[in-house]
Amino acid sequence: MDVLADTLSSIRLRSMINGRMEMSAPWGMRVDARTVGMFYVVSRGSCVLELQGKQHMLAAGDFVFILGGVPYALKDSPRTRPVAASEIYANRGGRCGGVIRYGGAGAPTTIVCGRFVFEGTTLSPLVASLPPILHVKGDGGIATRWLESTMQFVASEMEAEQPGYETVANRLGDVLLVQALRTYVASLPVEQGGWLRALVDPQLGVVLQRIHERPQEPWTVESLARTAGMSRSVFAARFKSLVGEGPLTYLTRWRMHKAMQLMTEGAESASAIAQAVGYETDSAFVKAFKRHVGETPGSFRRRLKEREAPSASTSS
Repeated sequence: MDVLADTLSSIRLRSMINGRMEMSAPWGMRVDARTVGMFYVVSRGSCVLELQGKQHMLAAGDFVFILGGVPYALKDSPRTRPVAASEIYANRGGRCGGVIRYGGAGAPTTIVCGRFVFEGTTLSPLVASLPPILHVKGDGGIATRWLESTMQFVASEMEAEQPGYETVANRLGDVLLVQALRTYVASLPVEQGGWLRALVDPQLGVVLQRIHERPQEPWTVESLARTAGMSRSVFAARFKSLVGEGPLTYLTRWRMHKAMQLMTEGAESASAIAQAVGYETDSAFVKAFKRHVGETPGSFRRRLKEREAPSASTSS
């Protein structure tokens, strides 16, 4: 099983292309902290990204993903004072989409921007392991060739604006994130910890695959250690050191994450879901669910129905 794909599927990733920005120096845009992750593809020229007191130089072919919750600024030069994004978008009535033109008469820069929306992220190991900024450079060699071709495809779709281009561009946005994550994981040093690094670890990567393939299995530290081809003590210590929590804690959190996903997607009974994620009794499942999610499965489902009710009534 592709653990990264499985995890992305479980958080119901949705990407949306906001539009194409045609900027000419001098220009600067300040963006307040967002609840969603934003991404930018520089298809022509260059610019500076200021985030958390640091400056990142972006060149043509670069892709940058900014996790939600932090303010930042994009501009042609470190010396340029940025204006609020709302001011730049004011001539479009504050709406995203299409082509935005802003700036002076200097060097041009073209940027395709969009956002990633994650749902059901409470217990997701992926979201917890993402850095505040994920920057993939276009000159990264073989590892970024697929990323570069995808970015060029996105830019060309935005340029042509043929019927259905928004749908095509949004789907390509999903591909961009997967490609960027692959490139990011491949660049991580061996000594670095974290869930993403564990995915490509020769021994722990296999263990994560088995857990994601068969969360219903009665896994123990001993059986997982055998899967990794390691002694129990060495495996337990390495897993915690790299992933940040013990193997059984990770297993339980993933089971609860899958249970939340199953409840969101279908109408299976609590008993069926409990068995699907490895619990023989409803009481044990309810206890684990409440400990990790903060409410019972029944309460979680009621909230889902209440959330869906307004949208259902609106559409009818």
